[in-house]
Amino acid sequence: MKKKNFIFSLALFFSILPMAFFSSCDKDTNCYLDVNVVDEGTVNPISGEMTSGPGIAGAVVEVYQDGGTVHAQGVTGSDGVYSTYFSAPAIVKIKAKLQLYNGDQPAGERRGETSVRLVEGETIPAKITLSSQVYY
Repeated sequence: MKKKNFIFSLALFFSILPMAFFSSCDKDTNCYLDVNVVDEGTVNPISGEMTSGPGIAGAVVEVYQDGGTVHAQGVTGSDGVYSTYFSAPAIVKIKAKLQLYNGDQPAGERRGETSVRLVEGETIPAKITLSSQVYY
């Protein structure tokens, strides 16, 4: 009886052993976010080419969680996308704004917002359409 138990235990050990060597412990636990900011009227991406004044080119994007530690801020690239990642899943709010200028003087801004759920190991797309309304 002891011999059968020993053989069974040995067989079980050697059947599980390869799983330890061939399985990966490098699971991607980051949460990725791609925020696409577009113009309400034209549905074109808001890129650096859309700003005509001094300062930051492109739309400023802020990602945050009410009362939480999740926070990121950046500017859309030439494709109108701001990308970032977080180390944990969360539900985040995203705001975008585009500063408008009259020559060198600020002339208000256009805004938009949305919210998304960040998922571990996935890239979540978010789209913000900037209102044609100008806020002063």
